[in-house]
Amino acid sequence: MKHVFLSAILLLILPSAIAELADREPEWYLPTDDGCRLFVQEFGHGKETIIVLHGGWGAEHSYLLDAFNGVDQRYHLVLYDQRGSLRSPCPASQISVDKHVEDLERLRTTLHLERINIVAHSMGTFLAMDYLHRYPAHVKGMVFLGAVPPKTPSTDAERKLWEQQDQAGKSFMDRREISAELHRNGLDKDKGALSPKEETNNWRIQFSGVNLYHVERWRQMKGGRIFYSDEAGEAAARTMPENYDFTPALAAHKCPVWFIVGDHDYIDIDTKILKTVSSAVPNMRISIIKEAGHSSWIDAPRRFKTVLLTALGSATTCQP
Repeated sequence: MKHVFLSAILLLILPSAIAELADREPEWYLPTDDGCRLFVQEFGHGKETIIVLHGGWGAEHSYLLDAFNGVDQRYHLVLYDQRGSLRSPCPASQISVDKHVEDLERLRTTLHLERINIVAHSMGTFLAMDYLHRYPAHVKGMVFLGAVPPKTPSTDAERKLWEQQDQAGKSFMDRREISAELHRNGLDKDKGALSPKEETNNWRIQFSGVNLYHVERWRQMKGGRIFYSDEAGEAAARTMPENYDFTPALAAHKCPVWFIVGDHDYIDIDTKILKTVSSAVPNMRISIIKEAGHSSWIDAPRRFKTVLLTALGSATTCQP
């Protein structure tokens, strides 16, 4: 009788599971012209394709998958690990910002897209803005999550604000809620006194303290450690310009450029920098999610999904 019951359960579950797998595109590798390979993953429905750029430099795409729960019912999503990241092997000598930009252009042409819609997170927003600067005719919708500032400071007032925000970010990462969460889980001990599992959880809480407002949700935080490549991150960072300004490229774009940011994102607490920059970019749309940090889809999942779908609807229907 037990076997009959289990079989009935499986008959109910398996069709939907098989359908889900059938709808998911195969994972594939995109070779570059210098011997590297980019791991690409596609899934979702919809005529509009969204290319998703992960942060880092040196991180990988899977930590962003939860941000698109439900979004894949409306859009075709393409995510990939940037060169040198977890699933995209590439020597450090072949990693640079220029190479990252050209990889994105190679992915666009391989997918046979005239213009691309981009959703980018963290340092991925720098890549997206640089791509727009170099290939404006190939960009359609742009949605930035936890964005880096679109420019470096160029005046004394801007430099002072940037310094203040840097200090505010450091204070956020050192707030008492983090130590309280460590204590609540019995992890506020000397490193040598922690078991391997406890040491991992200790690290996870502190990692979440950087990225989340609700640090108590640390179990939902993904990425880091083996998923992050210091070598790839440092190689790309070394090639970044000391000063940059993408505001002219953003302002010249014919479609709205959306910035979805938590009010406690360590990069820009209360979005003071972004609001200052917005005066130079009239097509900028800023949506602030309260009580959220750098990974706002974990801090405020319902609000985040609502705002993301609104932004994508606006960005993908624009006619540049």
